[in-house]
Amino acid sequence: KAENRLLKFFVVLIGIAQVVNMAWNYSITRSARTIIIPAGLNARMEISDRGMTEDSIRQYVRYAFGLALNYSPVTVRGQFDELLVLYSPAGFTQAKTSLYALAEDVENAKVSNSFYIQRMALDPSGRVVEVQGIKRQYAGEVKLKDANETYVLEYTVSNGRFMIEKIYLKEDKKEKESS
Repeated sequence: KAENRLLKFFVVLIGIAQVVNMAWNYSITRSARTIIIPAGLNARMEISDRGMTEDSIRQYVRYAFGLALNYSPVTVRGQFDELLVLYSPAGFTQAKTSLYALAEDVENAKVSNSFYIQRMALDPSGRVVEVQGIKRQYAGEVKLKDANETYVLEYTVSNGRFMIEKIYLKEDKKEKESS
């Protein structure tokens, strides 16, 4: 009888230890943060079950604009292929069509483009980032364009993954009123 009681005591003790271990593991996984440095980005990112930090979003936006607006005829297709990986399934088809049409135009006209980000504003209420900067375009050695432009990037964060919905040029109010 004493031996059976001793065995039952240890079985109950092991059961309690398992329950405590499961509760501890659950609390650790709920409070865990993933810190990564993805390729193409230059600083640490924090992603949790609550979403991404503002700095992480800014890094992704800089990375996306580097791929979308800094290209030459030689690099344009590779950069657009890499950019398409960031698109959400909803925006992928339209982006692929427009980016490959632009890539063909860039290769045919031998145009180079560079964009220097000056200001980036995240909309606190939604998933929108407004990026202002200077866009410079060249055809060979000839400067075609040197202008301040504002782009809008709409994004989502799903399962800790930054996904672009669309990127477009923001039209000024003056331009809308005159047309």
